[in-house]
Order: sequence, then structure tokens, then C-alpha cells
Amino acid sequence: MPTIREIAAKAGYSPATVSRLLNNDPTFSISDHARQKILQTAQNLNYQQPNTTHGLTYQVAVIFAVQPKQELEDIYFSNLRQGLVEHGKQANLDLTFYPDIDHIPADIDGVMAVGEFDTPTLKHLRQLTPHRIFVDSNPDPRHFNSVQPNLQAITEYAIDQLIAAGKTPIGLINGGYWSKDQQVTHHQDPRQKYFESRLRELQLFDERFMFVGGSFSVASGYQLGQQVVQSLYRQALPKGFLIGSDPLAVGVLQAFNENKITVPADTSIISINDIDIARYVSPPLTTFHIDTDDIAAQAIATLKDTIIFDRPQKRMVLVDAKLVYRKSFLKPRTD
Repeated sequence: MPTIREIAAKAGYSPATVSRLLNNDPTFSISDHARQKILQTAQNLNYQQPNTTHGLTYQVAVIFAVQPKQELEDIYFSNLRQGLVEHGKQANLDLTFYPDIDHIPADIDGVMAVGEFDTPTLKHLRQLTPHRIFVDSNPDPRHFNSVQPNLQAITEYAIDQLIAAGKTPIGLINGGYWSKDQQVTHHQDPRQKYFESRLRELQLFDERFMFVGGSFSVASGYQLGQQVVQSLYRQALPKGFLIGSDPLAVGVLQAFNENKITVPADTSIISINDIDIARYVSPPLTTFHIDTDDIAAQAIATLKDTIIFDRPQKRMVLVDAKLVYRKSFLKPRTD
């Protein structure tokens, strides 16, 4: 069956016009001449209206540039992938996952991307289709829509909570940058950027308490936790740490436990993601719950809207997160 783009090219109208007409958009107004030409072109190309009350099905390419071990180890990305597939089906977006950009066909209706890409790959993505969205991050807001966690709000709220509880100085344990193409200029992770900016603003920043590197995995967390122990005497430990992900925090806890550093007595921990394991480690993690299903649903809705209405404006949707208090950091008392 022909694609919307093929019908549009043959009829001489935009894909958005063809899509809204064939999708029976009740708010869409079109001249009789244009309507007849598009419908005749669709008929000549043997287009058949799908047997569904939900309208047309759109072909969407999805590419994950996430470190393979990280995706296996971090349920966050697994849940995100599952949510995209489920909400894609409900929205009549047929998602196909590709290992790299070279395998993506030219006739797709839209593209979704997760992870980090080099500049040539971003340019290639822009050339594939005007209907494109990043999920979980946005390396180029001028040219890509995105739906992502509000990491600035998360980071700043974590700092505010630690300060309110008297947990200063504050340290950061965070993963580094990874990409499918290692010929990439490394970028500072947003959590690190917002953490440093906020503490400098409060005149509380101390570079000795920054531990960054590796991935966002349990193994990296363990290595960074050992670095904390080796570089700081127990009496010099920060009173609190923000840790970039739950898997990282699990590894840090392992390193701390081996070295008899007690959480939260010696130092408190706030983490990010709220994956299942956060409830079962010792102590259970106080962590920000990021709703991957909501991120996936909004990403699908944003991309479909962009495809149907051919919107040129780029949108960045920031999804808030809720801090779930457990035993690694106790909620500050309020008078």
C-alpha cells in the first residue's frame, strides 16, 4: 500500500494535507478540487482505507543509542522501550527499532531517538524526515522535538532537600557520557551541569566532592564509590550525595558497605529513577520517581501530532518527578 508521502508527492499536496483528509479529520477544511485530486491519486495508487476507527497507521523508525549493558541493567530504559511500543500501537504508530541510522528507510513518516548521537548522525536524522523527536533528552532543541524528565527541577529540588535537612556539604556521584560512535566530543551530563550551577549559586560548590565517570551502571557506581572512600577520610565525607541513577546508587552502597560507611548515619543518598530494586537494597533508596510510561505516552502523542499537522515549531516537554522518601535520606522536618 502506498505511503502518505507517496500520495502527497503524486497529488502535489503536503503530507499533512493528505494525512488529515484520509484520516477524516473533522476540523480540516479543503477545497473540492483538492479533495477530489487527492482521493483520485490515492485510488490510482491502490490505497485502501485501514479497517479501523482510529485512522491511518504511520511508519516510525526508532533508534536507541544507549549503552547495551546499560539498557539491560537499567530497567528505566527497558520500561521506556516497552511504553513506546504499547502507546505506539494505541496511536496507530507502527514502531520499528533499528540498530543504527544507516538501516532506516527513506519513506518513514517519523523518527524517534533515544540516547546520544554525533553531529553527522543528528544531521542525517534531520534529513530523514521533518517529523522527529528525542525521548529522555534533546541534543539539539532547535531541530528536534523532545519529551524528557525535568532534570534541572529534579537536581535543584534534591539539593534544596539536602540543605533543609542540614546535609551539607553535598557531593555528586554521576555517570559519564557514552555514544554509539566514540568519535564524539564528550558532553557534560545535565545532572552534573545543574548540580554545579546550583551549588555555585549558593556558594556551596566543592569540586572535591564531584565523582563522575563510566556509565550509569551498578559496576560504575561501585568503582565511583571506591573512589569516594579512597580520596576522602570518613570524617571528610559530604553529609549528603545526589547520585545520578538507581543502578549507580546500588553500586555505591556496595562500596560503602564494604568500607563500613553507614547510610544515612555517615552520609545520606538521594537517587534518580525509582526502579524496582530501589525498594529492596539496604537501606532502601530515597529516589525520584520518573514515570517512563507517561514520558512514552507524551512522546508518542507529540510525534503523531507533528506528523498529522506537519507542525514546524519544535516543542520540548519536561516531565516532572516525585521524590519518594525511603531510608537512605529521611524527609526533613518542617515546623
